[in-house]
Amino acid sequence: MARSRKPGPGPTCLGVVKHPAIGIRIPELLLPGILSACRERNTAGGLMLSFGRETAPEAVIKARPGRWEITRGHTGTSIRQYQTMGAREAEKAGVTVEIEADHLIVIGSATAAVQRIAGYHAESHISEEELQKSLEYNMSAIDEAADVGVVGCFTTDTSDLFWLEADGLSAAQARTLFAERFEAAEGRKILRRYRRGRTFKAPDGKSVSVTISEVQAMRLALRFQKSLEINAQIYEYCREQLGDRPFSFELSLDETADMTSPRDTLFYLTEWQAMGLPCHYFAPNAGFGKRADFRGDMGELKMRVRRHHAIAQAVSGALLSILSGSGTTPYSGKGKGTYEALLAGTGGDVKYKISGVYFELLLEMIAALPARSDGRRLHNRIFDEVLKLLRREVREGGPLAQPLLVSQLEKYDRAIERNPKKKRDPRADFFRFNSYLALNMRDERGKRHFRDALVELIQGDADLRERFDAEVAALTLRLIDGLHFDNNLA
Repeated sequence: MARSRKPGPGPTCLGVVKHPAIGIRIPELLLPGILSACRERNTAGGLMLSFGRETAPEAVIKARPGRWEITRGHTGTSIRQYQTMGAREAEKAGVTVEIEADHLIVIGSATAAVQRIAGYHAESHISEEELQKSLEYNMSAIDEAADVGVVGCFTTDTSDLFWLEADGLSAAQARTLFAERFEAAEGRKILRRYRRGRTFKAPDGKSVSVTISEVQAMRLALRFQKSLEINAQIYEYCREQLGDRPFSFELSLDETADMTSPRDTLFYLTEWQAMGLPCHYFAPNAGFGKRADFRGDMGELKMRVRRHHAIAQAVSGALLSILSGSGTTPYSGKGKGTYEALLAGTGGDVKYKISGVYFELLLEMIAALPARSDGRRLHNRIFDEVLKLLRREVREGGPLAQPLLVSQLEKYDRAIERNPKKKRDPRADFFRFNSYLALNMRDERGKRHFRDALVELIQGDADLRERFDAEVAALTLRLIDGLHFDNNLA
């Protein structure tokens, strides 16, 4: 998707442009600092929330407590609110933005979606009933975005529909099932597309070669069949709802248990192209963990990204989108050398997403306030209530009680036993991974009392507001400068 002219301030569809995409969980607090940084570096950026986790249609946000899981729309910020505020404030600030509907997740429940953040992937496959309910919910979310009228990008995640058993099929089994599930003419067309290996040019001028054998193509077709089908349905629905308004489309394979292989990328994008559908951004699983610095080999990361980038560019004209962009702390980026590896692998043409670390920054700031201050007391109440909820989940075997949470709570208990000063440490892993729950906790009147209190605290203290805006801007500038997003529309 090429731009005919440079867009002005406010919301637009960027098309295929390198840029940061930033989650605005509490837009009334985060937008000033984010937009200030973008304006300072002349950067067009994305403003987003995850439709499968962070945000929800207005009716869900306003529903009585207990009607939906606490994990659904857990920021307490509706689709209408973040998109309206993001567009309005960007225009006032003189910044070009793309309002993104991030992560339309087709999955059995919102709780299963947030479990992925902790690295937990359910082995069970989504049922047909769950699929239809998930699609209906996603369509209602798209409806609200279309009605607001400023959305410029949609990202989908149908990885829960991958048929992973296909990977272990014998050649004979693969041939039998392929013949059963694909019409003969369609099957021949699929296999014909992979008769010869493909070679692609990488940004450094070197070649990337990928071969897919006939049996491998059959396994991949069986693995991705349902995912491709549902992604196509979502794309067509977006197009119907937006009419002649332009939008970009991102396909995400990021939230899987295993890394995406070059064969996966080539097959998925080739079949998507064969369906006559556009892909502007492609998000493979490049080996990043949620809320953690990358600790792997930087040379291997560069080569992985290089392969995926070369394939995506050649097949679809797409840029890679790097998800799971938040690091271990608000100050670590994604770990030393990570940005440089991504730049080298993509030639600088990349989209990069970051969200949760901004909320971590807020909580760290109020945790560092004087012990008897309102902000410190608010942090302590949030910490204690989140801890209380999670201990109850583990005790009662609730849906959030996964092995990682159990180990994180045990690690926290050991830490404060050794050093009592570690009590209520905002960097305790269990808290970093689950503090988002506080934003959706409701009082007896149905109010999101912690969310409201955070907004009141920051907006009611001019000095704290100034310091928070400066920290948000600095975090955003580290991202922009680290990945060379400045002047990205020049």
